[in-house]
Amino acid sequence: MLDVRNLQKTYTGRNRTVEALRSLSFHIGAGELVCLVGPSGCGKTTLLKCMAGLLTPTGGEVSLDGRPVSGPPPGMAVVFQEYGRSLFAWKNVRDNVALPLRRKKLGKARERELVDHALEVVGLADAHHAYPWQLSGGMQQRVAIARAVAYEPKVLLMDEPFAAVDAQTRADLEDLIRRLWRELGVTVLFVTHDIDEAVYLGQRTIILSKSPTVVQEDLTIDLPDERDQLHTRSSARFGELRAHVYEQIQRAKHHSGDTAAVSVASGAGAATAAPHL
Repeated sequence: MLDVRNLQKTYTGRNRTVEALRSLSFHIGAGELVCLVGPSGCGKTTLLKCMAGLLTPTGGEVSLDGRPVSGPPPGMAVVFQEYGRSLFAWKNVRDNVALPLRRKKLGKARERELVDHALEVVGLADAHHAYPWQLSGGMQQRVAIARAVAYEPKVLLMDEPFAAVDAQTRADLEDLIRRLWRELGVTVLFVTHDIDEAVYLGQRTIILSKSPTVVQEDLTIDLPDERDQLHTRSSARFGELRAHVYEQIQRAKHHSGDTAAVSVASGAGAATAAPHL
């Protein structure tokens, strides 16, 4: 479904050149939920913007369904971290959710159907006349998620969408994403800086090195498919996986992209198997 091949991104300024991404490669199959985590400043958002066609890579390629991504593809939606800046304060919830559908020219009846369904699945069926500034942070992010759902994407990219909400709201939104993923069958790449979230949500967790960034490890999350905040997070296997991801991120902070690339090449089999600690 989604391929990243030898992706590179270099920023060139007047006085210096900064290599952000160095030869990143990974694949996400149709219907997968994959989390991406790494040290702060490692280029997670830069990678996501390249994948969404919002930023032109220096080298390499991103492809969706076998077609190169050279601009925002029609089958992809993005949920950003700063929901307060992605929603229009002067538009009510319904109009915010409907906004991207205007380009599809679906007709008012179909547009209304998609918006109603999206608001219902995120638990905001009664809030369609409210304005963003009248809602809590968690509810505003649900509006942003509903807007992506209404667009009916094949692929949903999420850039640290729960970073600005409280812990309880975050847990509720995590469970919402897993429910939507199962019900809608959408392919999800979830970028996060939270290790627990990266383990709880995904089927796989891609761990990035520090900048210049490469894939340090592609880890299979072998937790049961049915998960809940209490039992899953208190299980021994969750603790093992969390410790492993934490260890890899700490290692990533102290190694360059070149060193990390060698580590992946020599230990890819062990990474995929998610070794017991």
